[in-house]
Amino acid sequence: MHPLLSTAASLGGRGTLPPTTRSRINRLTICPGTRVRARAASQDADIVVVGSGVGGLTAAALLQYYGKNVIVLESHYAPGGATHGFQRKTSVGEFNFDTGPSFFAGLTTPNALNPLAAVLELLGESLETVKYDPLGTFHMERGKPGLRRHADLTKLVAEVRRFSPTGADELEAAVPKIRQLYDALSGLPTPALRADWKMGIIIASRYMKALARLGPYAPILPNPTAHLLEFLRVKDPWMRKLADLECYLLSGVDASGTVAAEFGAVFGASDDLGNSEFPRGGAQEITNALVRGFENFGGELRLNTHVEQVIVEDGRAVGVRMRNGDELRAPIVISNASVWDTYNQLIPDGAVSLKERERAIGIPHSESFMHLHLGIKGNGIDIDKLGGHHVVVRNENESISQPGNVCMISIASVWEPSMAPPGYHCIHAYTMEPYAGWERGPGYKEMKLERSAKLYEALEVIIPDIRSRVVLELIASPLSHQRWLRRYKGTYGAAIRAPDMFPGPQTGVRGLYRVGDSCAPGVGLPAAASSGVILANTLVGIVKHFELMDKVDTIAERAGRRTWKSLP
Repeated sequence: MHPLLSTAASLGGRGTLPPTTRSRINRLTICPGTRVRARAASQDADIVVVGSGVGGLTAAALLQYYGKNVIVLESHYAPGGATHGFQRKTSVGEFNFDTGPSFFAGLTTPNALNPLAAVLELLGESLETVKYDPLGTFHMERGKPGLRRHADLTKLVAEVRRFSPTGADELEAAVPKIRQLYDALSGLPTPALRADWKMGIIIASRYMKALARLGPYAPILPNPTAHLLEFLRVKDPWMRKLADLECYLLSGVDASGTVAAEFGAVFGASDDLGNSEFPRGGAQEITNALVRGFENFGGELRLNTHVEQVIVEDGRAVGVRMRNGDELRAPIVISNASVWDTYNQLIPDGAVSLKERERAIGIPHSESFMHLHLGIKGNGIDIDKLGGHHVVVRNENESISQPGNVCMISIASVWEPSMAPPGYHCIHAYTMEPYAGWERGPGYKEMKLERSAKLYEALEVIIPDIRSRVVLELIASPLSHQRWLRRYKGTYGAAIRAPDMFPGPQTGVRGLYRVGDSCAPGVGLPAAASSGVILANTLVGIVKHFELMDKVDTIAERAGRRTWKSLP
């Protein structure tokens, strides 16, 4: 825990809310050695962040740690975006649900893929988690047993052999190369990254060895995973189907579109960590830890505060205007809204060129989802045999990208029994569903029931009598997804196909930046958190960045992890 010097202070000026609507009293917290500059009289904060998803909270917390004065504005009653939870009371007790996916790894162990463990330790926070393996069961063919997706690649080879001996041989031959690739990729950890020319200084000073280790992989990494599979000589049809499914779960597209660097990093990190993790209390605890760290360093979170538009003057962002007409002034604004919502709603007309706006809005996006949140009777269910995660392919002869064909299932109460009443379980099942054709009005409820049938069909693969066990049913459509997560057409993120590049944090408005899963490859927590870390580093001087990197290295070494210093 870093020593803090705290002084109680409240923010005045435009946009000040009554104390009852604030997360807590704002405090200006100074780390030892931090130089604090006086703000202009018309300036309410150094930085305003619009949205409190993982990307926004990570950026805000790290910038507050760096010594900036940050205010986060959240439209909803709770922070977290797709990592917030909700509760429903029933006659049998209270059920707790995660809003988004429950697949997590590297939450407590510093690693190159997911920067959250290091960020939380910097903030003096931590998570209590349940570690488990396999991460789940993949039901890829009707009437056949599911593949237990082990984290350790050696165990995975043995499991694949039950389905395809040829595929197992190919994977076994590829394992040393996959580990070599991950070892090289992990030599340049996320906390070392920034999105400006100073990245060259970072690399030249510490990471030339790491880049050199990429060797023959370097030309492949920005290309589709299919190229990497060819390089690894993985050609078996069954193994290629498994790779397609893995890619789809990572990025929403198959191996022909998922960037090879992402696949190699995730596959390798899974093997390196050897397990998956679930936070005690559910995904909401990730958000809670980030908020605590942010506030303990003096940041301010305002809930129920809807931002209508970014204020742009002379081509520069100077603050935000809320729906009620109040304004907050800051020289830097960070949007945690999606790229489409940022350009469609937050950036005023004329603030960027028509070409830039069309290019941003034209970035391809994944479809939305149907969700089922269920409370079920748990009597007679063998939890050890069942497991908490399942992926069901409803028709192996159809494309995995076909809406409704791949269904993801999480039973969080397997790891955290307190999320359901004793003797019951909470289930979250979801599958891709196009936004087009959905509208509220006559027939909406009937359409939800009809489209949720595919999720029940998938659930029956693992719990045949699931329908008779249901005591609580919540069905969410793409419109629910759009409303509660404030996502353009309810999308789960960008669907940019390699070798096309993600847009990064910059916009055509000076002082306006973006974070979130439409900035970096992937649709999950590591991508969102990484975008926040990269932007925070970009917005501070290189000396402060080096100081943070030294602390992250110390955290890694204390956990027995290798750093750039120990590279041969």
